[in-house]
This record gives sequence, structure tokens and C-alpha cells, in this order.
Amino acid sequence: MRPRDARAILFCAATSVAVFIVCLIVSGNYLVSAAVLAAYLAWILTRPRMVRVMRRLRGEPDWSNYFRDG
Repeated sequence: MRPRDARAILFCAATSVAVFIVCLIVSGNYLVSAAVLAAYLAWILTRPRMVRVMRRLRGEPDWSNYFRDG
């Protein structure tokens, strides 16, 4: 796993926790917080960067060589 991929996954995890906690503090309702978190994750995981990260983690080759190391 490349350092860029690890940072992208860490960003996704950290911001997900932050979104849930902030929404829970603001609304005080777990169900609303979970719905907002689901919407946030649906948005963040469909971004092109995260789609490429997930493809690399599954082992799908990137034939474009756009993000090739070295």
C-alpha cells in the first residue's frame, strides 16, 4: 500500500468519526447522526481519489500509469 493510499484511508476514517460526533453533539440523536454519516460516506467514497484507492486495494490494475510510483 502506498503512503498516499494510507493517508486517504486515514482521512476518510478520521473525518467520518468527526462528522458523526459533531452531528451527534448538534442533534443529540443517533439516528440522525447515522443518516448524516451515511450520506457523507456515500459522497466521500464516490470521489475519484477514493475510487482509485479502493481499486488498488482490491488488486485491480491501473493501466493508465497516471499514478505510477517512481
